[in-house]
Amino acid sequence: MECDANTFTAKLISIISVEEGLKSEMSDFIKMRANIDKRDLKNNDIVAILNISGTTSYQAFFIDGKESIEYIKTKLKKIGTKLNHDSEEILNRYIEKMEK
Repeated sequence: MECDANTFTAKLISIISVEEGLKSEMSDFIKMRANIDKRDLKNNDIVAILNISGTTSYQAFFIDGKESIEYIKTKLKKIGTKLNHDSEEILNRYIEKMEK
């Protein structure tokens, strides 16, 4: 997906545990994603928090492994948003460390 005037960019804000996230202002976004994904919240699950640049919109995504990045990109594409390249690289490195 190429960026144009009708495409937003999502930038990684934080990678946090569900436990940390539920104590923050991101709590509602994490709960909403768990509901969308039909997922039970577990304190030690990891969540990536993304901001849609130029908006006050945030998206939370659970990080479960390499497939998580493609899932994130697919979901963002549905709302006309592209994952920032640097954010994707950071997520890739985080997941690589997580899987070791």
